[in-house]
This record gives sequence, C-alpha cells and structure tokens, in this order.
Amino acid sequence: MQPLKGFKMQYCIEKIFVIIALIFGFFYIFILPPFQSVDEGYHFFRVYQISEGNIISKNIKQGSYSVGDYIPSSISEYYSDYEPFIKNIDKKQSFANLKKDFSRKINRQDIKFTAFANTSLYSPICYLSQLPAVIFTKIFTDNLAIVYYSGRLCNLLIYCLLVFWSIRIIPFFKLPLMLLALCPMSLSLAGAYTSDIAVFGLNFLWIAYILKFIIEDKSDFKKIITLSILAFLITLSKLYILLLSLCFLIPANKYRNLRNYIISIVFIVSSILLSGFIWYFMAKGLTLNMNHNVADSASQIEFIKSHPINYIWVLFKTFIVKTPRLLITMIGVLGWQDTKLDWSTYILYPIMIYFAIFSDNFKFELLKWQKYLILITIITGVILTYTSLYIMWSPVANPLILGLNGKYFIPLMMPLFLLFKKSQPKYDYKITLKYVILAVILILFTSELSLLYRFYNLTPQLYYKV
Repeated sequence: MQPLKGFKMQYCIEKIFVIIALIFGFFYIFILPPFQSVDEGYHFFRVYQISEGNIISKNIKQGSYSVGDYIPSSISEYYSDYEPFIKNIDKKQSFANLKKDFSRKINRQDIKFTAFANTSLYSPICYLSQLPAVIFTKIFTDNLAIVYYSGRLCNLLIYCLLVFWSIRIIPFFKLPLMLLALCPMSLSLAGAYTSDIAVFGLNFLWIAYILKFIIEDKSDFKKIITLSILAFLITLSKLYILLLSLCFLIPANKYRNLRNYIISIVFIVSSILLSGFIWYFMAKGLTLNMNHNVADSASQIEFIKSHPINYIWVLFKTFIVKTPRLLITMIGVLGWQDTKLDWSTYILYPIMIYFAIFSDNFKFELLKWQKYLILITIITGVILTYTSLYIMWSPVANPLILGLNGKYFIPLMMPLFLLFKKSQPKYDYKITLKYVILAVILILFTSELSLLYRFYNLTPQLYYKV
C-alpha cells in the first residue's frame, strides 16, 4: 500500500483504533453495571477460580450434578445483588449503589460452592486478558469492586494490544479489521468479563499473519513457530479451531522447499492436536448439560443421526429466520441482549464495511482456489456453530436452533471480507477513512447513551426497546 500525501495510512490505522477503543472502551467499563454483559457473572466466577490456582472445576452432587467451585460467598452475593437487573429494562442503577460497591470486601474464609457450568469448560487461555489484573490486585487489596473493575480494564487493554498488532501486521484490509474490532458489540465485550475477547484477538492475529505470509516472499522457521503458537492458543480458546484450516492459504511455493512446507503443516497440526488433547484429558471428568431444563444432548445427537434430512431443513430454516437477528447482534445489542441501538446503526455499519472493503488500494487478489478454501471454511464454521448450539441449547427435534448470537460469527467476518478483495479500489481510500472514523465515533457515542438510559434512565430519546 503506497502512503498518501500528508497522511501515512499504513502506519496510523492501528493508532486510530487504539485511541478510539481506549476512550469508548473505558466508558463501557464503567457505564455497564457489574454482571450486565451476557453470562458475565459466570465468567467472573471462572476467572476468580483460576486466579486461585484451581484450573479444573468440580462436580458436586446436588440432586443432579452441578459444576463449579468453592469461592468466597461475598462474590456470589455481589452477583446476586445485580441479578435483578438482568433483562429487566425497568430496573435502574444508582450512583449511590455504585459507590456502595467499593465498600465490599472479599472474605476468603467464608466460601461456598457456586455453580457456573456454562463457563467451567473454558481453559485459562480464554481469560488471559482478565486474569493478570485479578491476580495482581488480589495481592494488594481485598476490595471486591477494585478487583472486579481491574479485570475489566485489563481485558480492554489486552484487546487493544491484540488488535493493534493485528492491524499493524496485516498487509491490507486494515480499515475493515478496525471496523470489526470497533463495532459496539466487540468493544462492549472488551469492557466486560467474557471469553470472547481472547477468541476475537487471537483469530484477528491469525488472519493477519496468514495474509502477511502470503504476501511475503518466503516462509522461515520463525514464521512456522509463530503460526504453531497461535494455533495452540486458538485451539484452547473455547476450542475455536474453525479458522485454523486457513494456514493452507499460504501457497507451497512460499516455503523454501517441499520439506519445509511439510514440516510447517506438521508443526501446526501437532500444535492443534496437542492443545486439544491436553484440555480434553484435563476436563473430561466434568458432567455438563448446558440448558438442562429443555435440552438433552445425547437425544439431540441421536435425532441428527437418524433424521439427517430433517436436520438439514432445521439448518436452512434457522439460517433464513435468524440471520437478520444475527447481523443485528453482531453489530451490537448490548448488556444482556436488552439494549438495542438506533436502527440507523444497523443500516450504517454494513455500509461502512462495504466502503472500507472496496476502497482498499493494496494491489492483491486471492486466487480462486484460495477463495474456495475460505468459502468452505466459512460454511463449515457456520454449520458447526449451529450444530453445537442445537445439541447444547435446543429441545430435541426443535424446528429452530436456539442460543445463536451474532458475536459467535465475528471471527468469520474477516475471511468473508477476503472473498470480495479486488486489486483496484472502487472508492477513494482517504475520503472513506475520514467518513468511517467520524461515523464509528458517532455510533459508539450513541451506543453509550443508550446504555446510560437503559441503566440510569438518562437520554431517553436515544434508547430503543427490543
């Protein structure tokens, strides 16, 4: 990409991202009350458990099996106080209540079993963006709110670092990547407890390195090790291995010889298998049934095996019915999926991404076989995601798949964008960049106004009920 006069595009996009992300991400951290992102309480329980050195959760027989661990009662009480806010749009937060939170103490002697089955299977890699702060602050203070908010802040900082590095090394599509990382859903998750930030950041890095190695002349041992380490970490981040097949996008002639190519593939595949087997054998004793009230995983698997045509129809209907909702939640339905943004945001964001893609002026286009590989990867990823949620969350033989959320598909967006890469831009890059930055700032600003009304009864004219 050639620098434009007076504006070094290839060097500044990552800096622009960090400035915007830190400003608006910081406000997300403190506007969103505790535990008001989806499953945030269960993620915090898991982070605290790992910070105590307890990597594997425990099975406890309480009627049926419960999965979790013994943690201080003060933590579960903190969650219980904010549980009434969840999906209750009439429940409002007060600044006095937030101030009161900072008088809460962690009583390490008073512990009780707390269940968090839906996060207990996640490896510590999923929480590397929150764990450092929780471990560190616990050494110096027993103030629960300080420990809690330090983890949120650390999550934002490490997310900024991962995306900054991804934008810096990716040879093209810097602007689409920035938009993906700055959409209200992505950035609000960066300001909360979640396992998704590790998934997003590591997969952005993976795509960036793949494209970097495709563009560069020859691969070397350092590049092989880089991809192998990333593959290892991605496999441990919720077993999110959908995009690892994209290592085959790097043509064989980019390696020094056939032997070097085979060694590279063996290293990467070995990293995937090693990390998968390590976590499988560590956590295989856990007894889980995510949505035990309505779902029966064993029966659902049997239904899929015995009625494959019916299941294909379920997949098709779900895709048709749920896709509009998935697009909206991918851009941002905040909090516990109870804070919808202005409809203009859902219209404007895809338009911004369109112009970002078709204004990219880096002279490169993928070959047909590379595009086919990407397309197969995306389709496979969608089917596997749909199927896993059908097994874990949906009633047996349900006509639609339940539990789908747009955030699950954010890592698949960059590969999707690659299918539309052209050598010549259709639009002026410099003009596109200026308008995109202005628009994304306005969108993030109004999204935070929506949260202010949702939780503090402020700015009602900018809030829309779901």
